[in-house]
Amino acid sequence: MAELKVKFVGKDLRSPIGVASHAVLNQGLSGAKEETDQLKMYADYGVGFVHTPFICSEEEHPKDAPPGWKFQHVRSREPFRMEGLLVATEARRIMCRLNAGLAMIESLRETLPDDVAVIANMIGPGADPQGWAELCHMAEDAGADIIEMNVSCPLPAATAKAVSSYSEGELSDAAGSLLGDSPQILLPVVKAVTESCSVPVGVKLTPETGFPRVVGLVEGIKNAGAAFISGINAPITVGPPDIYKGGKGKWVGMQENPICAALGPWDRYLLYRNLGAISLFVPDIKLAGIGGLVEPEHIIEAMMLGARVCELSSGLLWKGTGLIKECLEFLGDYMDRQGYQKVEDFIGIGVKYIKPVEEIDWRQEDFIATVDDRLCTRCGRCANNICLARTLAENPLRIVIDSRYCIGCGLCQSICPENAVSMVEQKHPVVGISLDNA
Repeated sequence: MAELKVKFVGKDLRSPIGVASHAVLNQGLSGAKEETDQLKMYADYGVGFVHTPFICSEEEHPKDAPPGWKFQHVRSREPFRMEGLLVATEARRIMCRLNAGLAMIESLRETLPDDVAVIANMIGPGADPQGWAELCHMAEDAGADIIEMNVSCPLPAATAKAVSSYSEGELSDAAGSLLGDSPQILLPVVKAVTESCSVPVGVKLTPETGFPRVVGLVEGIKNAGAAFISGINAPITVGPPDIYKGGKGKWVGMQENPICAALGPWDRYLLYRNLGAISLFVPDIKLAGIGGLVEPEHIIEAMMLGARVCELSSGLLWKGTGLIKECLEFLGDYMDRQGYQKVEDFIGIGVKYIKPVEEIDWRQEDFIATVDDRLCTRCGRCANNICLARTLAENPLRIVIDSRYCIGCGLCQSICPENAVSMVEQKHPVVGISLDNA
């Protein structure tokens, strides 16, 4: 039977699957016990670690900031269907305050098994290295096994002063992604925290730091003493305007359209970009995969790109807590079927296949598309497209593929709604590519 245990930054975990940091929806209304019980529930499902909500330095939840969220689904017509979720709120409404957060850490560490790590997600005071160090040290003293620096929350970027704060480098509040995308002020903060704490410290990245800048940023974070990288957090966006109501927002109960966070499967490819790039260029830092993981297969994909552990976030909103059990069962069954004895057997094995485009043999003459007439509905989607290799012929009505122009690109297979197209390995001359057609 497959062994799901994994070691992450020196901590033995019973499984590589856990729950990412998320705010408690009724933050400030319930007590620390109710919020802690919710996190303990995840351990009952078999996770290897839990995160606290993001804990700030303010001691108590302010009375003038009652909890407030707005969610919005984004749907399209076939074939895209439900694309993702948007969430809008003020960070100050949903952050976990210090006293409740420290009590939560203490309770979790006292009651959870040793092989379930308690990861404290901390969001410090702006760009103040000393303030960050003191805050994270308090989390360690409360019993946190691992510290995760939240320098990636998108919500602070939704404020009126976000742009000026970022430009001037004066981040007085919980800064989130504004700090995470500012290397010159982030790295001293990371260094201060790692020097203050004896437990492993990691940094949760914002996707706003794109490629290739993320490589240099991670190199700096590693040199500042961080043991791991988490990421990604949610990207920043704006919701679609209602085209039938004069451009108003589509949020429930309001017409405004705030800057917000994007959650769901669309985040996954930003995660894969980071995992692949960091695994290639900064291979000696540990990685935790988070962002857009909504199916069990996504866990395997992220781990093959270098993630040692994976955190469910979008997936919990997308499919509920049953996804935890589904992922764990799938992982065990998958490993048994594929012959993997332990998760170490496949962590990072996909990295060696990531290549610069100029090193790839595209094999344009080696594959050709074929159509199964029994499945094809003659919709014409593939023929009425950008490729010259396909036409919708008549008498009888069917898709005809001209092998002289087919380069085996896979577009027709990718867009066929009936899975009627296959790519088969078959050597054939192609106009403009083959020597005999030059």
